[in-house]
Amino acid sequence: MRLLTGGYRTALAGAVGCTLLFVPHAARTQEPFPGLDAYVSKAMQTWKVPGVAIAIVRHDSVLYTKGFGVLAVGAATQVNDQTLFEIGSSSKAFTATLVSMLVADGKMRYDAHLTDYLPDFRMYDPVANTEVTVRDALTHRTGIARGELVWLGSGLSRDEVLHRVRFLKPDAPFRSHYSYQNMMFLAAGQAAGKAGGSTWDELVKQRIFEPLGMTSTVTDYHNAGPNAARPHGMVKDSVFAEAFMNGNNIAPAGAILSSARDMAQWLRFQLADGSINGKRLVSAAAFRETHTPQILMTGAPEGGMRALSDSVPVTHFSAYGMGWIIEDYRNHLMWQHGGNTIGSTAAVGMLPEEKFGVVVLSNMAGAQLPGILMHYIFDRQIGAPMRDLSAEAYARVIAQRRRADSAEVAQAGATHHAAPPLELAAFAGSYADSLYGDATVTVENGQLVLKRGDWQGPLAFENTLNFTWKLPGTSPLPSMPIKFEVSADGKVAGMYFGLGSDATLLARKAAGGGRGGRRGGPGGGGPTR
Repeated sequence: MRLLTGGYRTALAGAVGCTLLFVPHAARTQEPFPGLDAYVSKAMQTWKVPGVAIAIVRHDSVLYTKGFGVLAVGAATQVNDQTLFEIGSSSKAFTATLVSMLVADGKMRYDAHLTDYLPDFRMYDPVANTEVTVRDALTHRTGIARGELVWLGSGLSRDEVLHRVRFLKPDAPFRSHYSYQNMMFLAAGQAAGKAGGSTWDELVKQRIFEPLGMTSTVTDYHNAGPNAARPHGMVKDSVFAEAFMNGNNIAPAGAILSSARDMAQWLRFQLADGSINGKRLVSAAAFRETHTPQILMTGAPEGGMRALSDSVPVTHFSAYGMGWIIEDYRNHLMWQHGGNTIGSTAAVGMLPEEKFGVVVLSNMAGAQLPGILMHYIFDRQIGAPMRDLSAEAYARVIAQRRRADSAEVAQAGATHHAAPPLELAAFAGSYADSLYGDATVTVENGQLVLKRGDWQGPLAFENTLNFTWKLPGTSPLPSMPIKFEVSADGKVAGMYFGLGSDATLLARKAAGGGRGGRRGGPGGGGPTR
C-alpha cells in the first residue's frame, strides 16, 4: 500500500511495534477507543462548544483525525480534520523548534545574548538588559510582567512592541522564577528570523510546515481560506461568534492556525525526536533541549489538571522547557502546552515514553473542554480508572457560577455614588505613557468614551474615580477597570491603564500637546511613573 501525501499513516489493528501497513485516510476516522466519538459529542453539548477537531498519534502512526460540530454557531458547514483553528500559545513550541534548528545549523546559540541578533533590544532591569539570552526568552524566566496590552489591540508592529519592552517593569528578579511572557517569545522569533536571514514566518514555513507536510497551516489568519473555524465567546450560556485575532505583532508567541490533520504530523515529529518519515530535520542534541526542564513552574499547571480532587493528585511537578510544559501525569512523563486566543482554545500533549500524542482544537475562548478531552484520552491509553472528567469539571463550573451570581447580587445592593465627583469634561483629554502609548478620552452623548489603539468603548462609572471600560467584541475581555488620578488642585492628572499588577499610570498630556509621560534610559532603570 502507498504512503499518503504528508506522511499520514495508520497501523492495522494487529500491528504492534512491527512493520506498519498503510490504509486510506478514511480509516483514521474510526475511533481508537470505544465510545470516544459519543463522549466528545456529549461533552461539546455540555460545554456549548460549536466545533472541535482531534488528532491522536501512537508509535509514529496517525490513529485518528476527526472533526466535530460546525465552523460557526448557527451555520451548517461541518468541521473536518482539515479545518483550521487558532492554536494560540501552542505556537510557542514551533518557535522553540525553529530556534533549535538554527542552533543545530550553527547560526544561533541558546546561551547567546539576544542583542547578538537584535542589537537594539533593551530591558528595564540593568542586569536583565546585560545578560538576557535566547534561552531566557524561550523559558519565561526574564522576570518581567506580562504587559499584554502593549501588543494586544495596540496596532503596533512587531518591532515597536519589542521596543516597548524596555519600559516594562519586572515583577520578579531576573531568572528567579517562571513568569509567563509572550513578548519574549516574539523576541526569540524575531532573533531567529535575523539569524536565518529571513523572517520567522518564512522560516517556520520552510523548515517545519513544508517538511512535515503541514500543507494547510498558516501564520496569519488572513491566509486561512474558507475552511477555518470561526472563533467564539460565551457569556453565561449565550454563545456568539468573534472576529479572528489579529496576532501578527506577537505571531511567534501565538498566531499559528492549524488543523487536526496537520497537527498529527507535528506530534509524529516531536515523538520521533526531530525526525519525520525517517529523515532527521534537527540534531537530537539541539532538539532535546526544548523538552528539557529549564525552570520550575509555580501554581497550577497550564493543563489545569493538577488533581482530579483533593485526594487524587495526578501531577506532582511542573517545569517549563522551551515552548513545552514538562510534568508528570499519573506517573507518566508528559509534554504539553495549551493555547488560548480571543475565541479559540487548543490542547497539545504527549506521553513521550508511551510514544502517544493528542491534539484537541476548539473554536471557543477559554474553553476547558480541549484539556479535559486530552486527559480523558490519555486515561484511555494508559488504562487509568475511567471517570467522566467533563461532567465533574462542569459541575465545578456550575457551583462557581452560583457563587459568583450570589456575589453579584450582593454587590448590586451595595451603595454607589450616583455620579463622578467631577464633571465628565474634566476627564476628557489625551493621555500618554512610554509603555502603553497614547489614549484619548472624549465625551460623547453624555458619557465618557476611551480609545486606545484598535479598541474604543464607553467608560461606565462605578464609584469615586473608578470606571469600567466596556471593550468591543473583538477584544479578549468584556471590560477592564480604569481609575483616574486627581492632583491636589482637583484636576485629573492621569489614568491607570492595564491588567492587574500591570496597571500603569498614563499621564495626562498638557493642553498645549506636551507629552505627560517621561521615558527612561534603555536598561537604566526605566521610565519614571
